[in-house]
Amino acid sequence: MDTFGVFGLMGFVMAIFALEQVKRLERTLRENNIRPGGTGSLGGQLRAKVGKTVDITLYESGGSTTTSCKVLDVDEEWARVLRNEGKKNQRELLIRLADVKQIKS
Repeated sequence: MDTFGVFGLMGFVMAIFALEQVKRLERTLRENNIRPGGTGSLGGQLRAKVGKTVDITLYESGGSTTTSCKVLDVDEEWARVLRNEGKKNQRELLIRLADVKQIKS
């Protein structure tokens, strides 16, 4: 194996190790009820939108997903929304505020 291949493999292993550390830190923060500062402001924005239809962008493993839904209720950690899934078909969902990336009216 050439030198660049070895460096590439070492970089890949270091990236996986760093990702595991980040996940462990996020889990520790969640277990101790320590939340990032940005999620509190999103909760306030959603509380102001209760009863209205908004576009919510969510963090997901592969990127982000935007969905249009009606906000029913919001507390400190969760938002209860009603999402349209076609003709006369609606689904009630619970969304964790930590997963919300963006809110558009």
